[in-house]
Amino acid sequence: MLRKTQLISIVVPVYNEEDVIPELLRRLTKFINSSKHYQYEVIFVEHGSWDKSFVLLSNAAKKDRHFKILQLAKNVGADGGIAAGMQHAHGDACVILMADLQEPPELIDQLSEKWEQGYKIVYGLVKKRTAGMVRNFNSRLFYKVINLMTGHMFPENASDFRLMDRVVYESVNRLKEHNKYLRGLVMWTGYPSIGVPFDRAERFAGTPKSDFRTVLKVATNGILSFSYVPLRLVSTLGVIMTALSFILGLFYLYLFITEGRTAPGITTVILLTLILFGILFFVLGIISEYLARIYEEVKDRPPYLVKAKINL
Repeated sequence: MLRKTQLISIVVPVYNEEDVIPELLRRLTKFINSSKHYQYEVIFVEHGSWDKSFVLLSNAAKKDRHFKILQLAKNVGADGGIAAGMQHAHGDACVILMADLQEPPELIDQLSEKWEQGYKIVYGLVKKRTAGMVRNFNSRLFYKVINLMTGHMFPENASDFRLMDRVVYESVNRLKEHNKYLRGLVMWTGYPSIGVPFDRAERFAGTPKSDFRTVLKVATNGILSFSYVPLRLVSTLGVIMTALSFILGLFYLYLFITEGRTAPGITTVILLTLILFGILFFVLGIISEYLARIYEEVKDRPPYLVKAKINL
């Protein structure tokens, strides 16, 4: 059994969640006060909100020192907020919890039980999704694609809601890359992991922050961070197009020698030109995505700027 003095850090990224925060604070307070085995610190990372999120969190932090506030200068996305919170965590373990209450804070006890059994990574495994049919289909498709490209590195239906031992989250903190796909980096560490199934609840209040564009950006970041398949696809396309061109050249040479026929006219030339240019720009697009990531790393700008700290 782990000692009662062990500290668990709970990192919660917050972006325009004023409708959820009162209930989130209530449930976290109730959960912390009822805990008999651990001490807790809750690090709220407010990044770029224009509503009253920071004011509500600040007032709560003044009344309860379990609550700690890290305010960033601008919106850095959920992964950016989580990464910033992990950098300021001091716990023997760190739990990632989203502010929308789709993952119940009370489930942290089940994650902790698996941690006690020796698992260094304990992730929430979504049994039932509450998003629309299109979003659910896209999620399943993403896991199929990224696992196909990475050799089944990612547990299917694993959520960001997870517990990490100190050795795991400190290992991730030491990684210097800027475009961090945290869900992948945590699994990349290779420490023993296990999933805890749960039903994802409806968002408690407010509007979802993950529109199609945001989800697509995260999915693209995940694929480019952990797979070289797109680049190898470029090489494969080059080999295929070269082979087809050689075969087509031999075919037209055969027709010219045997029947005196020349290549078809302007329509064929135009179509072939359009197809080849389409493939060329597709290839350049893939290479550009990787070059953009290299450019971000070379600039070495800080991933976030701290605007204010409370109780930290």
